Amino acid sequence: MREEDDLARNLPGAGLESLVREGEERYGLLVRLAAKLSRQRLGDSSTLRGLEGERMVGARLEPLKVSGWKILHGVPLPSGSDIDHVAIGPPGVFTVNSKHHPGASVWVGEKVVKVNRNGFPYLENSEFEASRTARLLTEWCGFEVPVHPVIAVVGAQRITLGATPSVTVVNGEQIADILPARSALLSPSRVDRVFTIARHRHVWSQMGKRGKKAR
Repeated sequence: MREEDDLARNLPGAGLESLVREGEERYGLLVRLAAKLSRQRLGDSSTLRGLEGERMVGARLEPLKVSGWKILHGVPLPSGSDIDHVAIGPPGVFTVNSKHHPGASVWVGEKVVKVNRNGFPYLENSEFEASRTARLLTEWCGFEVPVHPVIAVVGAQRITLGATPSVTVVNGEQIADILPARSALLSPSRVDRVFTIARHRHVWSQMGKRGKKAR
């Protein structure tokens, strides 16, 4: 496997970092130099906020590696989007979406997440992403791979659970304590097998393409 195809090399926020760098190139040299000297990033505020959130959640996931968990960041998908984080451990695989809402009030219902009373399709999107990931990894690994969708919220003033949706919504600061608390479903050898498959960029390029696994 070529180094550039090994997703284990990705840092948290890898996908958004690429977008930010592309955006910075649109500014003149003097503007970029001034921003660098003042240690400020140029670009869309929502993208920069998202990047910060992914880095925050990524930092909280890193300690899980000590107990044998495998962590991937910025997993690219054929759609052009990515999965912020993929955590692989005894309870299975977790597709983790970071949501950075500084100072906001977050309410979680059965079908919707509201941020300051504005609804967002976070639950539906996360569930869809996890179901496709489960099909993909199960096909490539040759055994059933359980995949759990997770939304990790960081920066919020408060998170209120008004229901218990099928997607796990957690305070991103506590994610390293919450994920390992689930019952074990994969043996250590299967955790290693899933990671060996999941770290390949090519595997994810086949998402949604049934029967495309290389034989």
